[in-house]
Amino acid sequence: MQKNDVMDYLPRMVIFSRVVEMGSFSGAASALGLSSSSVSQHISALEAAMGMTLLHRTTRKLSLTEAGQTFYANCARILMLAAEARQNAENLHKDMVGEVRISTSSFMASEYLVPALEGLLHDYPKLRINIDVNDHNVDLIEKSVDIALRAGKAAGPEDVFLARLDAVLCAAPAYLQGHSPIRTPEDLRSHEFIFFTPLGTTMELGMRDGAGRLVQMRLTPRISVNHTHSLHKLTLQGHGVARLLQSKVQSDLDNGRLQRVLPDWTLDGYCAFLSTNYRGQVPQKVVVCVEHIRAYFRRRHPVMQEA
Repeated sequence: MQKNDVMDYLPRMVIFSRVVEMGSFSGAASALGLSSSSVSQHISALEAAMGMTLLHRTTRKLSLTEAGQTFYANCARILMLAAEARQNAENLHKDMVGEVRISTSSFMASEYLVPALEGLLHDYPKLRINIDVNDHNVDLIEKSVDIALRAGKAAGPEDVFLARLDAVLCAAPAYLQGHSPIRTPEDLRSHEFIFFTPLGTTMELGMRDGAGRLVQMRLTPRISVNHTHSLHKLTLQGHGVARLLQSKVQSDLDNGRLQRVLPDWTLDGYCAFLSTNYRGQVPQKVVVCVEHIRAYFRRRHPVMQEA
């Protein structure tokens, strides 16, 4: 049997098994939706490829040869395994079992993802969750990730929007005391910036004043970092001005460890969204995970709807 015969060989095993089980070519043909002559041709081709007779044929009945008996036993086992493989795959697709791999940043993991999954983990004890914390956006297909929880400038057309997240410019009091005052957006050009690199290679700021006037600026950072916790720490240490999520630094602002820069201006914020690597039928466990995360964001940000 040549390798390129496999695509013919396996379907003929199915036909052969059905002939044995139905006891006739006509019965197998009816079960398979084929003509009796087509079934007979497939069996003859199978015997020719194997170089042996599998079925004794008479006008009254069919009977297995010794080789046919052995071959049928193996065919039946293979077809049973194929049916089990399909059933197992369908169970994983439809049921809340198996593993869901979720990728997110360090901040989004602790602030949103872990709390969002609490009820899910209690409700579905057979579900396994694998959380990959990485402040770089990973390739979902390459890393076999089912869901990515991300924050960025905008969600893509196939992403699931979750909420808008406010951002603020802030710096440590020691830094602000040691540098020139920042009264207007233009004053920012003379200051040092700390930038979160996964958002791009340059720091682009969009700011609006109370009257709605938009000012857009492109700034070059002194320090670039790809880790949100490190970005926060560097800002607290007084190394420059940073754009940070307000929810991450609100306690620092409240207790004076950080101060708002240009508090009368509003920054263009971020949005939180989910990405998946599925474009067709989505496994039920992924659907349920997405809905749990969406529900949590709705509770946390009830008025933050997509514009």
